[in-house]
Amino acid sequence: MKKVLTNILSLGLCVLLLAGCGAATKTDKVTNRYSAYAIGNHDRAGYEVKTGSAFVAPGLTLVTYHYSDLFGSPQDISIIEADPRKFRFNVLDHKSLKKTSEAASEAGAVAAINGTFYNMKQGGSVCYLQIDGQVADTTKGSNMKLRANGAVVIRNGRLSVEPWNQDKEKRFLANPDKNTSVMATMTLLVHDGYAVEILENKGFSDKRHPRSVIFEKDGKVCLMVIDGRSKGNAAGMTLDEIQRYLSIMGDGKGCKSAVNLDGGGSSTLWTAKDGIINHPSDNGKFDNKGERRVANSIIVIRK
Repeated sequence: MKKVLTNILSLGLCVLLLAGCGAATKTDKVTNRYSAYAIGNHDRAGYEVKTGSAFVAPGLTLVTYHYSDLFGSPQDISIIEADPRKFRFNVLDHKSLKKTSEAASEAGAVAAINGTFYNMKQGGSVCYLQIDGQVADTTKGSNMKLRANGAVVIRNGRLSVEPWNQDKEKRFLANPDKNTSVMATMTLLVHDGYAVEILENKGFSDKRHPRSVIFEKDGKVCLMVIDGRSKGNAAGMTLDEIQRYLSIMGDGKGCKSAVNLDGGGSSTLWTAKDGIINHPSDNGKFDNKGERRVANSIIVIRK
């Protein structure tokens, strides 16, 4: 009897170890898919690369990277990979200025990222915003109309990153579809696997800031926040540096499409399981307490 019990315990331990190894292998694959291992002599990832990965839910994985020397500076990057077969997406209008974490939690989301540019005094998006066929805001200002050349388009819960312009906005206004949500933003970074030329925008595109990005890779939808404005911890990136990171991550095949969202102090990545993932910069500290109130977000919801 004692021998049988010992054998059962041993078998159970083996099963647990194998299950643990399987989980580690799956998260390792996701970690490898987005990490940058080498970017040339001057832009290579530093020798100190700290990575982390965790299952948020089946089909939803979080990976984090801290580079001691990426583009010649420390970088802290967080990415949520979502499987569109298990999750749907939508645009969320906060109605008033509200933290992404609070608005997403109230909406029953499992993950979220802050959205597009907005009026910081009055609220409301300054880019085209349509939710389930209802137009909440249109693109405002000649500068934004010129530079808002990318959009997150969600049809029947399935997200894609697409080019955007004023003609396309007019078509969506004329023919709203109740099964479609749209968030226009700037700047489109990658389209059909190729980097998109970035319109010159001094101070915004060529200086390092915290950044929020949505991209598609290997059939997955990814929400990425690059921290910044924290000396010695996270420098942030220019738009050109984001393009380079996206082009060489992991297997070196790059991503299919990518668009830049509102960044700076607005950059926030959240999950229902772990709360704020990144280090929002508004409080001047490298912690998760500096979240800013924003006007909209993009949420991930269980199917």
